[in-house]
Amino acid sequence: MSSLSITPTIRAAGAVVLILRGSLGRTDISSFAGAVGRLLRAHRPRRMEVDLSGLLELEPGTAEAVLAVIRTASRESTEIVLSHAPSAVRQQLRAAGGEPYLT
Repeated sequence: MSSLSITPTIRAAGAVVLILRGSLGRTDISSFAGAVGRLLRAHRPRRMEVDLSGLLELEPGTAEAVLAVIRTASRESTEIVLSHAPSAVRQQLRAAGGEPYLT
């Protein structure tokens, strides 16, 4: 499994985006949660996008943990969406109940 890269960015239109690249495992969840929290505190966006286009794989059982982070963060009045998920990652997220968050 390759390492995970988490890159926060603000796009020209002001959209807050968190870009994930590599492989996401259970040991990466705290880093992911921390990055989401920092962006929410710093920018207080109405909507935040988590761009999964560079995510190669999710370790088994990790989709549920990702969704738990998103559900918790969404309580802060920020809509969080998962975009550009590769097919295998999308399947795992759907199976874990993540359909409402996928774009």
